[in-house]
Amino acid sequence: MHLVADADDATLLAEIAAGRTDSFQRFYDRHAGRVIAYAQRLCSDAVLAEDLALEVFLAVWRKAASYQPDRGDGPGWLYTITRNKVLDHWRRCGRTPPLADLDLTLLEAAPRGVGHESRISLAKALDGLRVEHRSALDLAYFGGFSYEETAERLGLPLGTLKSRIRAALGLLREALEA
Repeated sequence: MHLVADADDATLLAEIAAGRTDSFQRFYDRHAGRVIAYAQRLCSDAVLAEDLALEVFLAVWRKAASYQPDRGDGPGWLYTITRNKVLDHWRRCGRTPPLADLDLTLLEAAPRGVGHESRISLAKALDGLRVEHRSALDLAYFGGFSYEETAERLGLPLGTLKSRIRAALGLLREALEA
């Protein structure tokens, strides 16, 4: 069932790249609600989230040809665009999200392909990390900051941050494989 949804999105994106507005409308109808909810979780502003969602779907229309199904599913590509639009907005405004806002609520907006059980397992594994590992992952992965930005925000040397992230990912891998 999951593969059918991926194939449908890939097909729609290929048709959007060819200029088919009906395919764009179907893709929009399928994903707009989740994109708006995800953007709202990231920026905590309903009106801004709707504006950013419009930017996201404009980018989908313009960049559908750049979608590569072998690099990930359609929803994952869409959520990456959404996250980048939110980050671009923050950077334009000179804002950064507070660390508290980067919590596991982002996992609730995970793409359809990520099952409920997987999200719960990941949430539990993340909860088991030490604070210094968790804060590094929150900023670098869920917050979308570069390693340099994350190191600066946490007041760490870049090498120390990279070591913490590498260790945290190893601990997550162990926890999820157990």
